[in-house]
Amino acid sequence: MKIGITESSYRVYPKEIRYQKMKEHGFTCADYGMSNTEVAPYTLDDAAFDAYLTEERRLAEDAGITISQVHGPWRWPPQDATEEDRAERMEKMKRSIRGTAVLGCKNWIVHPIMPYGINELGTDDAQKTWDLNVVFMRELLACAKEHDIIICFENMPMPNFSLGSVEAIMRFVNEMNDDHFRVCLDTGHVNVFPGQTLYDAVHMIGDKLQTLHVHDNSGKSDEHRLPWLGTADWEGFGRALREIGFDGVFSYETGPAIALPVDLYGDMLRFMVKSVDYIMAE
Repeated sequence: MKIGITESSYRVYPKEIRYQKMKEHGFTCADYGMSNTEVAPYTLDDAAFDAYLTEERRLAEDAGITISQVHGPWRWPPQDATEEDRAERMEKMKRSIRGTAVLGCKNWIVHPIMPYGINELGTDDAQKTWDLNVVFMRELLACAKEHDIIICFENMPMPNFSLGSVEAIMRFVNEMNDDHFRVCLDTGHVNVFPGQTLYDAVHMIGDKLQTLHVHDNSGKSDEHRLPWLGTADWEGFGRALREIGFDGVFSYETGPAIALPVDLYGDMLRFMVKSVDYIMAE
């Protein structure tokens, strides 16, 4: 199975050798972060934007690493309440989709917009959240199709948000009804929902599953721990992936503690690669 990790977990190394180290530790793929729109490449003009990402692609390819997924713009707390907010997000997100194509990547991960906050489940605002997301995501989908990019809609770790659960995400993806609009399953986000298991979540998504964000937590909040350092059922997760025939990338959205000495940091990354064998073992 192809194994990936967020490239941000490798920023302890100089940029010139970041992907080389990734390959050395046993990874084959990278999840490239374009969440923060306050830094490069977003702060660059179009020509410099393309040059920046082209160089990133070259460094990855030279090391034998595939950039298999890109995380689109995200900020906390959400700022989606006004038309101006959403227009600013739309511009940045379309630029990120174009950047994904420059990186030679097909999968672009995005969160729902949250115009009424994260506690509107069961209120009249839930339908408004749905309606605004439909309008917003259909415009993004048109842009993604121009660049032949697949939008991967991600479940959220917010039980009181109307588009947080896997069930809600699946209803939305089914309404979009387009092969360029699929699912990113975030394991840690599933784990904060009482009674929801990774096994059930994988089967609920089925053949709409395009990308993964793999990490663990205590079941109380989004902690981005390594597998087995929380309460998620990893045996059930691996079994479900095998049962649906998932052939994508097992991509971590976590990494070693930055405070680790560099030698131990590398050992921990190798451990993460080895862990996939246990999770996916029959």
